Amino acid sequence: MSKDGPLLFQEKKGPMGPEKCYMYSKSTNKFVPVAGSQNGSDVVMSWENVKSWIREAFLPQGYPDSVSPDYLHYQFWDSAQAYCSSIAGALSLKAALAGLGVGEASATTLAATITWLLKDGCGMIASIVFAYMRGSQLDCNSKQWRLFADVANDLSHFLKLVAPLLPVPFLAVMCFSAVMLSLVGVAGGSTRAAFTYHQARGDNMAEVSAKDGSQETMVNLAALITNITILPFVMTSQVFTWITFLICVGLHLLTNYFAVRAVKMESLNKPRLLHVLSTWFTRSSIPGIEETNLAEPLLFGPAFIPDYFAFGFRLSLGCSFHEVLQINRNESDLGNYFKGTLEDFSQEKFMVVGEVSPRHIFILYRKDLSPQEELEAFYIAYISVLNYAHLYEDFVLSSEHVAPSLTSSSSLCEIISAVKMHSKKTYPDFLQHLRMKGWQTEKLLFAAGEWRIQM
Repeated sequence: MSKDGPLLFQEKKGPMGPEKCYMYSKSTNKFVPVAGSQNGSDVVMSWENVKSWIREAFLPQGYPDSVSPDYLHYQFWDSAQAYCSSIAGALSLKAALAGLGVGEASATTLAATITWLLKDGCGMIASIVFAYMRGSQLDCNSKQWRLFADVANDLSHFLKLVAPLLPVPFLAVMCFSAVMLSLVGVAGGSTRAAFTYHQARGDNMAEVSAKDGSQETMVNLAALITNITILPFVMTSQVFTWITFLICVGLHLLTNYFAVRAVKMESLNKPRLLHVLSTWFTRSSIPGIEETNLAEPLLFGPAFIPDYFAFGFRLSLGCSFHEVLQINRNESDLGNYFKGTLEDFSQEKFMVVGEVSPRHIFILYRKDLSPQEELEAFYIAYISVLNYAHLYEDFVLSSEHVAPSLTSSSSLCEIISAVKMHSKKTYPDFLQHLRMKGWQTEKLLFAAGEWRIQM
């Protein structure tokens, strides 16, 4: 309140934008800004305008409410890795141009053009093959494949830099380098889209992607200025060149690791779900999103071994019934299992089948399988393996998770049948605790096969 009149309203531009207060003046019959609402200083206001422009140019509208909580942490490390990669790329570019004959009187533009076209052609073929072989894995294990893309990127730069020293044709080295770079394009671009989908929380995926591009462009511009400044000095010596390159590559890989670790995804893929299940059956609690993401293996594991499961068992999801028949050794045991299971399968949407030798678990799906039923099938498969290890491999399992009526002579198929009945009581509790911890159960990233059975 003031002698001129009451405070009428206050406005603010976004969660972090400038704020203004207005009062109604009876003496002038006008609305006037409250003194101090713009910090009372043109200098300060100018700095506020600069900060506001930076936010609008490089951050999504509505930040931080319109993005995931890990957004700024990830973008900081992602910008740092892009800066290091740009400098390493400039060093390798000089070696590539020298290999093409730039600066030599004997070099021809035709030879350089053919080399460049063949290099591009190899990269195009490699990108198609890679997308065919690993396309379904990129969403499910986006963190691991993002790191793979960065390693491939550095390997491509390394090959260009070392090409003059190798006893092989320069064309072969350039083609192999292009193959590595094409893998970067597929794996890096796809996983970046997965991260953008995770970060966008206000139906603003396109804007988050656009602002990410603006940030990367600004970083590359800074790297360009750095390259123009230091390259004339670094390139005077091979020793300086290699030292600078190795430092940039080391920082690039390290900052990439920090960037990927900063991402805290709420969706469940195989490695995250395996950690959740392991904690649930050993500590009777569901780990949080941050804890699970920090425990997720990034350098090895499920991203590169798609059938990885537990206790030496492999897991095939959405597989063909023909595959089960081909790999199963004990036909009579399988027949007895199916005799008691097919009737249940006609009422449910999945079937879990196991084989001890080889150690393999199969999950067959029917049409219209819901995410909760897919998660339940995974739950049954995992606890079946735990029960098998409890009976035959001295694994200690809490009595509440041991299926009743099992003996030391029970087959894996019998264990699965008993576990399936027992899980009717335990799975709803697991699912409830999972949701209470904030995990998404409506979308699972398992990269399951496309086979579906109709009864």
